[in-house]
Amino acid sequence: MSGYSRRTILAGSAAGSLLVAAGRAQAQEERLFRHGVASGDPAADSLLIWTRVTGAGDGPVGGRWQVASDAACRSIVASGRFEATAERDHCVKIVATGLEPGTSYYYRFEVDGQRSPIGRTRTLPTGRTDRLDIALACCGMYMFGEFHGYHAIAEQADLDLVLFVGDYIYEYGANAFPGVHDIRAIEPAHDTVTLADYRARYAQWRRDPALQAAHARAPWICMWDDHEMANDDWMHGAQHHDPAINGDWEVRKAAAVRAYLEWMPIRDPAPGSPYGIERSFVLGDLATLVLPETRLQARDRQLTLKEDLEYQVMDARDPARPTVVVDKALLATLDRTALPDGYRLEPDIAGFRNKIADPDRRMVGDKQLAWIGRELQAHVAAKRPWFLLGSPTILSSYVYPDLTQLGKGPAALASFFAMTRYGLPMLNLDAWDGYPAERARLYDIVEQSGANMLVLSGDSHMAWVNEPHRDGRRLGLELSASTITGPSIGELMLPDGPVGEAFARDNQDVLWCDHRAVGYVSLTLRRNSVEGRFVRVTKPRSTEATTDIAMTARAVMQDGKPGGWTLG
Repeated sequence: MSGYSRRTILAGSAAGSLLVAAGRAQAQEERLFRHGVASGDPAADSLLIWTRVTGAGDGPVGGRWQVASDAACRSIVASGRFEATAERDHCVKIVATGLEPGTSYYYRFEVDGQRSPIGRTRTLPTGRTDRLDIALACCGMYMFGEFHGYHAIAEQADLDLVLFVGDYIYEYGANAFPGVHDIRAIEPAHDTVTLADYRARYAQWRRDPALQAAHARAPWICMWDDHEMANDDWMHGAQHHDPAINGDWEVRKAAAVRAYLEWMPIRDPAPGSPYGIERSFVLGDLATLVLPETRLQARDRQLTLKEDLEYQVMDARDPARPTVVVDKALLATLDRTALPDGYRLEPDIAGFRNKIADPDRRMVGDKQLAWIGRELQAHVAAKRPWFLLGSPTILSSYVYPDLTQLGKGPAALASFFAMTRYGLPMLNLDAWDGYPAERARLYDIVEQSGANMLVLSGDSHMAWVNEPHRDGRRLGLELSASTITGPSIGELMLPDGPVGEAFARDNQDVLWCDHRAVGYVSLTLRRNSVEGRFVRVTKPRSTEATTDIAMTARAVMQDGKPGGWTLG
């Protein structure tokens, strides 16, 4: 039995006005700032601004930065000098301080008289906060789709921040998925393994005008998932890392993390904690946002069907009463590759479920759970209505429906479809469903706090409206974004079948799933309600595309507690 991952499924299936102004400057290849500008990790009195000086060679390059209160950058409120060095790939990260809360600012950089595009950003509010507008996004596969979703984010009228929950880049090389043709050439053409590889991949992504526009529109709060390093990574390895081919995992991991910290608008982790990018944000008196790190600090290896699902010999000579063969002497005489008539192999589903439920399996670890607990205590003490949990993967529980009953999928996925008959987590073994004991400990902390939890997640390449449950009790709400570019997993598995409907039918936690969705979630948070609009990109592989709203989900506070989702 083969294992399954998102890559297996793919292989088996066939800007805003500021950016426009910047684009009218010089031709892209002539600019020193051809990767645009960005901001991130806002606080009430500070935020980080980013750019990269291109064409600088190996030497250091000096320049100036400015933060202003007006879009023309005439009223400067903070400024200083910077030095871009080859040590950090000539990326520049500045933390501008002394700013006012809940205020829009504009920023730019200058080198040798040449100015960068102007970016818009915003500090976090303090005190009374009645509304926040957030764009929730993930999974930008440059090679498989245009960045129309980023263009839509750049043009969104009301936007306080972008929450990006992972898979900003993908480590795969060119045409890595048989049957799925790349529509844009990838740099480098091979898998990213070295520091130079990862840097080149970020550089290509950041040359895209739509992505630059989205960064210039609002501050980003980012968390990595797996593809910033390698597919289905964990502390000591990854599904898409073969030491015999890719070398030492620790070397590759360190290179990937270094490039991420250089290129992303994120504050660097504390010295001595290279992977400690978990952090929290206070959003006035409206919400607390907490982002745990789920990959490199505590995660145990994911279970897979290939490596962890065992098979047992069944005695089916009496078809009405098949039994498991436990006689060791008999088993020793049987050739599993050529069993005699009346015997067959069957997967040990119960044993596999027991492995999944192992209480020792970790995803975030005890240290981060304790930290989340402290954040929850402070949140409840401050009486903020909403506790936002940013999660790179879906928190709610779901199993795959029996796809064999929904239509005929690609021939190469026949064995995957057959396994869906057993009601297992399949591709979501890499998500919280693969670590249910850890999730139960998180649920304990949330329930004990009494906080109103809203989970904002991604990764699955499908769009979801969920309500996490435990023993029949609703523990919170969840919105999960699909891929910003496509392809969607559901579309590739069974484009014409009612897959999304079957997920909702077969799982208590799932209210709605769009298995074909490509796009992001536009979220409006108010004191007494939350509304998520699933912005869907049409024709993501076309150079021209439009967007529409695939679904709107709304929940309203009732006596200080959110009711369930209303869909429409």
